[in-house]
Parts: sequence; C-alpha cells; structure tokens
Amino acid sequence: MAARSRPLAAVALATLVAVAGGSGCAPLTTGAYADEERRTVGEVTDDINITSAVKARLIRDGEVRARNIEVETRRGVVTLYGHVAHAQLEQRAVELAGGIPGVVTVQSRLVVLDPEQ
Repeated sequence: MAARSRPLAAVALATLVAVAGGSGCAPLTTGAYADEERRTVGEVTDDINITSAVKARLIRDGEVRARNIEVETRRGVVTLYGHVAHAQLEQRAVELAGGIPGVVTVQSRLVVLDPEQ
C-alpha cells in the first residue's frame, strides 16, 4: 500500500508547484484590489503579517475595543475600519498600528461614536 501512495504524493507535489507557479515573486491579484496594480507573493505575505500583528496589538490593548475594528493592509499601508467610542481611542488605535514594523502609514476610516468625549 505504501508503494501506491508514493505516486499520489508525487502528483500532489507537482500540482502544488504548478499552481504556485514555482516562483516566490509571482504577481497576485486579490479581493477588492483585483483591478489595481498586482502584488508579488512576498508583498501579500508581508501585508498579511502586518495585518495579523496590528490585530494582535489591538486585541492586547486594554483601551481599544479591537472587536469593532477591521484591519486591511496594502503594501504596508494599514487602513482601520469600524467604530470606537471616542476620538482618543481612534488616536490610540492609529498609534498602535503605526508601531508595527513594516507599516508605512496608517489611514483611519474609524467612526467615532461620541466625538465630544
């Protein structure tokens, strides 16, 4: 039975290499950015890592309610979406996101629920 699984594993590996394009620099087009300039696999990976790090930092912070904030990253530009209770929390979220290595800039699209506070 082991002899039969080897060819299957080889076919699976060959398929994976063919699908991946065999190159770490292959351009990718994803999601809402399908019509924009393409990103390489490395750029997509960097953006995913930045997004994950920003989300983790927001979750760990005692002041920011991270469950109300969505994070999107494109070539190191982080955009925050969602809502926060007051302007100080918006500023805190922007500062936390900006402190992540690889972040070029942070754009806030956060809605401040109580701007007077």
